[in-house]
Amino acid sequence: MVDIEWALEQLDQVYHSEDHFKLALAAELAQMYGDERIRLEWNPATQAQVDIGIRRGGVTIPVELKYKTKEAEVENNAFDESFGLTSDDAQTKVHYRIFRDVRRLEEVVAEQGRSGYFVLLTNDANYWSTTTQTYDALYDDFRVHEGRTVEGTLDWREERDWIQNDGMAQPIQLSGRYRMEWSEFSYADSIQVSKNPEFRSLVLRVD
Repeated sequence: MVDIEWALEQLDQVYHSEDHFKLALAAELAQMYGDERIRLEWNPATQAQVDIGIRRGGVTIPVELKYKTKEAEVENNAFDESFGLTSDDAQTKVHYRIFRDVRRLEEVVAEQGRSGYFVLLTNDANYWSTTTQTYDALYDDFRVHEGRTVEGTLDWREERDWIQNDGMAQPIQLSGRYRMEWSEFSYADSIQVSKNPEFRSLVLRVD
């Protein structure tokens, strides 16, 4: 077992990019489990590359992560730096890709015989908030808002040309059952974030 939640609690920065977040999480895991046990961009034998591999008890535990941002201005006094975060407006596609990653982790875990983890870090409340819309959205099956349970076959409500063109037409068949439980993500007091300052994380364990 790997304590991904504990590793996330030790992080206290706002990240420039997904790669920045990945490096920070891998560094924290290396402190917890040893440098020689952590591999970035691990290549399983029969599956596509995963973001982080953690060697424990004779198997490699896969970790996939996503860092999705909403527009914000960040001031980091400890490093005397400022930078902006841009909005990733492709939320419909991201929701699908989340569960595509989870399904791929299920396949890796089936071969490795242990567990895996999917991690999402975001300051975009649209991911964790329950929708108040009265109409059906195209990606309803793929929502990850707080308290939702996801299992079985996930598919688009209707077909669109861009779904086919972007290689996302295939329904996703999950083996496991996943409960969406979001956690607050705290950054250091030396960091100020304007506009969308609240960050939360979602961790899904794949068994």
